[in-house]
Amino acid sequence: MRLLKYVLIFVISNISGCSTFFPEPKTYVPPVNSIDVAKIRLIGPPMSYAIYPKDSNGKQTGGWVEKHNRYLNPFLGSTKDIGIPKVTGKIYKDDYFETYLSPDVETSIYHSLYQGCHVSLDFKPAKAKIYEAHISYGDKTGYCVLYLKEIVMDKINGVYVEKDIDK
Repeated sequence: MRLLKYVLIFVISNISGCSTFFPEPKTYVPPVNSIDVAKIRLIGPPMSYAIYPKDSNGKQTGGWVEKHNRYLNPFLGSTKDIGIPKVTGKIYKDDYFETYLSPDVETSIYHSLYQGCHVSLDFKPAKAKIYEAHISYGDKTGYCVLYLKEIVMDKINGVYVEKDIDK
């Protein structure tokens, strides 16, 4: 009986318009794949990442990389692999999300989890470049850190390696 009371409150709240307090979260829409698009792999819980490119007026657009429920998201998402080359010898044990980015557009990568970790990183993806971002909860005590590297082909050895991003 007690459960029924809570279900009724939830249903009545939705029908009466209270769902406007919880708007539908926006989802990032990647550009169409072409020779010029940049690519990124976001390592960590996919539901915790959002991508916000700026439009021509400087306004942030975009949203979460995976569709969010407006009320509760109990699952952290699963790997989405679109075939981006991986760093040779690196073990990808955590879930990750791969997607496309518009080149030469100021973009924010945002990460947020319920435990209080909120961090963003701004950069401008270059044409046809590959990037990899990962979140660390243990590198700095009390902080979460978002790292971003470029993935490049080492032409001498024929392997993919990480490279610091040129600012």
